[in-house]
Amino acid sequence: MNFRLAFLVFVALLIAVFAHPSEDSIIRERRDVMDSVKGALNDGAKALSDAGDAVVDAVKPTEKSTLDKMADGVKNLGQ
Repeated sequence: MNFRLAFLVFVALLIAVFAHPSEDSIIRERRDVMDSVKGALNDGAKALSDAGDAVVDAVKPTEKSTLDKMADGVKNLGQ
């Protein structure tokens, strides 16, 4: 009977020790959360930068307009 009681107390003690998180894991979890937040902020900043580049490209196109292409074609006909 004493063996069963000792075994039960030992198992309960093991469960209590392993169920309680250590301070290292709490610090690790905080660091992981901060890394996730930092990554999300960096991704958001990159998305805003890409959106700004798209707006600039829409306002200031890099290729020639249709009229410029036609004018170049007419100039090339005379040569």
